[in-house]
Amino acid sequence: MIEIDGSIGEGGGQVLRSALSLSCLTGQGFHIYNIRKNRATSGLMRQHLMAVQAAARIASANVAGDRLGSPELSFLPDSITPGEYHFDIGTAGSATLVLQTVIPLLLSARKASRVTVTGGTHVPFSPSWNYFEEVFWPGIARLGVRGETSARSFGFYPKGGGRVSCFVEPAGVLAPCLVRERGRLTRLSVVSAAGNLPRAIAERQLQSVLASLKGRLERGLPVETDVKELKIFGQGTFVFIKGEYEHAVAGFTALGERGKPAETVGGEAAREFLDHHETDAPIDPHLADQLVLYLVRATGGSFFRTSRITRHLLTNLEVAGRFLKLSCHVEGKEGGPGTVAIAPTP
Repeated sequence: MIEIDGSIGEGGGQVLRSALSLSCLTGQGFHIYNIRKNRATSGLMRQHLMAVQAAARIASANVAGDRLGSPELSFLPDSITPGEYHFDIGTAGSATLVLQTVIPLLLSARKASRVTVTGGTHVPFSPSWNYFEEVFWPGIARLGVRGETSARSFGFYPKGGGRVSCFVEPAGVLAPCLVRERGRLTRLSVVSAAGNLPRAIAERQLQSVLASLKGRLERGLPVETDVKELKIFGQGTFVFIKGEYEHAVAGFTALGERGKPAETVGGEAAREFLDHHETDAPIDPHLADQLVLYLVRATGGSFFRTSRITRHLLTNLEVAGRFLKLSCHVEGKEGGPGTVAIAPTP
């Protein structure tokens, strides 16, 4: 059993989720302690427990410690079984993080699978569904992942109720990522949405984005805008900005919450996009760490530039190194732009 201190790196749920994926892919069991030690409420919460249960079901794993609040867990996988899977988190826990845990497993299955998750689709500290579908999925598709995504409904904190799914085909071989330049920005799209709230809130969010971007981008750039009114459980708002470059796509989400002005939501999303855009790096900071679990299995070495080296990226590389022989090199300081080289070794 590989021993993992859950407080390493970012010290949150990412350590556990990455370990689950890598354990199932390599067949190596692990024992993790100090789960989410660096969070205000440590131990397994509902969405982390669902990730454990989902991986265990797909990989027929033996598990000990899989209960709410548990600070440690032992996980020993068996064979990966394709099929039709449904997982209900039961809260607004992130559905996209559960999907990101199991997709790498299903690539190694004998046949195609479909996974449906009910939970939160636009919740803090996780990829929004828009990002998952429009940036993450195309990002792994370029590496050789095949399938499709669909959303039946969205879910916001605290009620959840979103329902999303992925159809995943087997992929025995994945291509490396070699992205040094992104090219010029060819299109920008902005979606501003409000669920069970006045449309004016979504319109104010959008206007805040446009005001923040005014004069910061090249003239004549095509900008597509969309204001959506959502029917959801509870209430919620979000803004999603997608920048399409010649050789890359980047996305940024900001979420509304009670007492947070619509103008603040729009301004947050615009600031994140501009911070990325002004570095001239092709890979946004969220995609950089999410690609790691795929690049460590690629047929050759990967090299890319990212607009921000994050603790999540460094943590994923460290956890991957516990399960696989890798040559990894990160150039740049945490919090700033940098380059990442990943090469699997025999």
